[in-house]
Amino acid sequence: MSTADLRNKAKRALLDGKYKRALGFFEELHKAEPLDVRTHVKLAELREKTGDTEGAVKDYLVIAHAYAEQGFIVQAIAINKIILRLDSSQTEVKDRLKELSDERGDDWAISTISAANHVTATDISKKDHAKLSFERTPLLSGLAGEELEAFMDSLQLQAVAADDYIYKEGDHGSYLYLIGMGSVRLEIQDTQGRKRVFSVLSEGDFFGEHAFMARVSHSDAAIAESDCSVLMMDRDTFDQWVEKYPSIQSTVEDFYRQRVLARVLAITPVFEGVPPEARQALADRFLLRSFSDGQVIVSEGDHGDTFYLIRSGSVKVLTKDIKQGGAQVDLGCMEEGGFFGEVALLTDKPRTASVIAEGSAELMELTRADFESIVSTYPSVKKVVEAYQKQRVQDTIRTLMARKPN
Repeated sequence: MSTADLRNKAKRALLDGKYKRALGFFEELHKAEPLDVRTHVKLAELREKTGDTEGAVKDYLVIAHAYAEQGFIVQAIAINKIILRLDSSQTEVKDRLKELSDERGDDWAISTISAANHVTATDISKKDHAKLSFERTPLLSGLAGEELEAFMDSLQLQAVAADDYIYKEGDHGSYLYLIGMGSVRLEIQDTQGRKRVFSVLSEGDFFGEHAFMARVSHSDAAIAESDCSVLMMDRDTFDQWVEKYPSIQSTVEDFYRQRVLARVLAITPVFEGVPPEARQALADRFLLRSFSDGQVIVSEGDHGDTFYLIRSGSVKVLTKDIKQGGAQVDLGCMEEGGFFGEVALLTDKPRTASVIAEGSAELMELTRADFESIVSTYPSVKKVVEAYQKQRVQDTIRTLMARKPN
């Protein structure tokens, strides 16, 4: 029987809840593909489900050691958590991780393998680590010895089945999450109320940092793409670690800023026609600008050749009513995902409104030259901008006509 047939039969047995039957198929798969770590993990899971705890622990130990020796630390920690749950006396993996961190120094924790690469930890052992371009796992690379052990002990393990929610929009951001095994997608509703995937994360990535850092509810949802083992850190534990290692907070905040931009690009109508995988390259063309409360971003009548996308915060839009002596008219506010300055991209006309920051605001600025480069590849972007520009002109005219004369 081919491995493809074995996988199909194993999947069907799992869906039907026939774990002993599925175990047999995974045993055959593991014999056929002994270097496939994910198959080995599933085999260990099924041994546990069918009551063979000792066999499960033996398999998990092999897997954990393979990950640990190659520096795939988040995966090793997740497997170690499972081992200790099954047999609290099995501390050899945790001890080995401590030893490795001391032996290898700051470069010991290389980045995780992406699930899409189909590479196993055992495969990596055959290669020259000095030539690998993996980054270090950012939350762990500065920890070693007893500190690493304490960090591992502070994490909680949660198993999440494929397609289940890890958290939903509106849930409070009580935890910071690390993916030990599996993959997770992050979704948000765009301005039209449609769900948009703005990031797909794999083993070693962390998420939930926006709500966690701001101590607010989640504005997105995290869903398991596959069966996952997720490591969780609560607020009190995080604060204790930040006191010892301030760099941990800086790392989380840096990732937060990157992910905010990915989320904004996903919900902004202008970039609907841009494939998700191309949005980061597009984002690199924007310049980050910060404004304080009350600061004027653009002034009506000025010449402009830049477009702005709101990454965080909000802005107020004002225009002058010429028929009433130039009185300022409030056209409303725009928040995260909103954009303005499109007239400057489409025409040589002066700014048609003033925009002022309401509170602190972070904006992404795009020049006309970069805009033209983008629309040459993605013509739909220009069409959307043109449609919004026409709609806004009509909305402004209606607002001015509805005003009562002084």
